[in-house]
Amino acid sequence: MGVFGNIFERKLCDICGKECNIFGGTKLKDGRLCKECVNKLSPRLENLKHLTVDDIRDHLAYREENEEKVKNFNVTHVIGGKGTKLYLDIEKKELIISNENNWRNTNPDVLNFSQIVGNDVDIKENRTELKTKDENGKEVSFDPKQYKYSYNFYIYLDVNTPWFNSIPIKVNGYTVEGFDSYDYDTCYLQTQEMCEILDLLKDDQLDVVDEAIEYYKELENSPRKKYNKTYYANSKRYSRSSDYYEKKDPRKNHYKF
Repeated sequence: MGVFGNIFERKLCDICGKECNIFGGTKLKDGRLCKECVNKLSPRLENLKHLTVDDIRDHLAYREENEEKVKNFNVTHVIGGKGTKLYLDIEKKELIISNENNWRNTNPDVLNFSQIVGNDVDIKENRTELKTKDENGKEVSFDPKQYKYSYNFYIYLDVNTPWFNSIPIKVNGYTVEGFDSYDYDTCYLQTQEMCEILDLLKDDQLDVVDEAIEYYKELENSPRKKYNKTYYANSKRYSRSSDYYEKKDPRKNHYKF
């Protein structure tokens, strides 16, 4: 009884002093957190076991400051489709990344444009074999084998903050079926647009954000048209080599229009 009594003994949260759950709450390096305090943390904060109680107090202070920033955030641009979106406040040079419609109620992390380090793209492909039935009604493979393909589009954004250094961005709201499709083209262009806008914010080229948005809007209106990789390279406002987009193209060795 003594052993089990210790296991199920209620522990107190080292932040608010309330009782943790029967399993002792979330463990820290030198303490523990109740569920209520955990819910106040940034969802991007990881490896809580390596953080101290003082670290969490500092983080919660940051979260309170962040909540005020969210309240005062003035959306000037929205980039994205049915998945995760980029919300920009150009005047304050601030960015919110969220897939929530009611994001103001979720206290999303507010980033300064200067905290953007870089980004990378990954189009994840899922392959499912299609089957048929033989004369006995048994499910068998086609000859040659046939497959159904589906895709999810991700951007991995590197950032410089005290609390996290990477943000995964899922561009599409639902899995895209097939690569030779309108949905694939649209999600690809939205991925490309997000990367371009993030680069502009990082490089403090805010005067051409509207031009970039308009460019991709035109492409989305004719999604079978391959994007013009020299469009910006030829612009006097840019100092990029002509192969800039060729290197950025996630379709390279994957899929071409």
